[in-house]
This record gives sequence, C-alpha cells and structure tokens, in this order.
Amino acid sequence: MKKKVIYSIIIVSVIIILSVAVTYAVYTFSGVVNISGTSECFDVNYVKGQDIGSDSNPANFSLASTYTEGLSSVIKVNLKDTCTITNGTGTLYLNTDTSVTSSTLLSGKLLKYQVLDGTTSVGSGVVSSAENIEIYKDIPITTTVKTITVYIWLDGNLVTEQNQNEILSSVYKGHISMDIKSGDK
Repeated sequence: MKKKVIYSIIIVSVIIILSVAVTYAVYTFSGVVNISGTSECFDVNYVKGQDIGSDSNPANFSLASTYTEGLSSVIKVNLKDTCTITNGTGTLYLNTDTSVTSSTLLSGKLLKYQVLDGTTSVGSGVVSSAENIEIYKDIPITTTVKTITVYIWLDGNLVTEQNQNEILSSVYKGHISMDIKSGDK
C-alpha cells in the first residue's frame, strides 16, 4: 500500500509539473510570436479581370499604331484604412501562356506592352517567349487608390505584306498578377 501511495504522489507530481511546464511554454511562446494579417490589408481589384485572352476566347489583335488601340486590363490597388500598417510595395507581372500564344507573336517582337500608373507611363517593352515578365516594380501602395492600366498591342509598324496574314491569325493568352509586401517592419 505504501508503494501505491508513493506511485500516486509521483504520478500526480509529474502531471502537475508537466501542466505547469506546458502552460508556461504556451504562454511564453504566444507572448513572443507577433503574427500580422497584412495580406488582408491590401485591396487589389482586377477591374476587367486578370485574363488577357482566355481558353474560350483567345485575344485576336488588329494592327495598331499605338498602345491605346490594343487590349487592356485595369488594376486598382490600395491599402485598406482599417489596417495598422502604413504602406506597401508592389510588383506587377505579365504572365504569358506560351502553350496557347502564337510563337509568331513572341519571336517577331511584334507584341508589346505599355503600363500606365494613372496617366503616367511607367513601363513598356516587348512580350517575348518569357512566361512571366516583371512589367512594373517598386509600386508604392498607400490608402489612396492607385489605378494601373496594362495594354498589350500588336505594333502594326513592324508588319509586312509577307507576314501580315500569319500575324493577324495569331492569338495571345496571358494574365496580369501583382505581389505586394508590407513596407512596415
């Protein structure tokens, strides 16, 4: 009987010690970790949607002399005023689906992009065989809504009589995406 009492005391002591240790560890751990929900702080609205041409409706281009005659997509982005962070920085990407997009468009350097932040031109270039192109980086994100427009256009100045039919029958499929990071530390 004396052994049973000793074992009972040891078991109860171990349980109490483990309970105190676990409680202390959980309390200490939760006091050290600082998790911030900054991903919920940014409002990114792809006004026309992210796609520029889709599986069911690939984008067919007509010849253009300027980017405003091409296809476009609009992004509105801002920091929600309910968040505790004060700013962020974004990067905008053009993601081309090379399995659907005509290689004629990609290799001929005929397909171009133009990026406007509001009415200010902030980037332009050629859509090549690269699947993901960083088209605008270090975008300051605050509580003020920022409107960014991405144009994809077929430069008609580079089309000849020899390649016109092939180019005009070509299709493009891609989408835009944005990564944003909190500027606060």
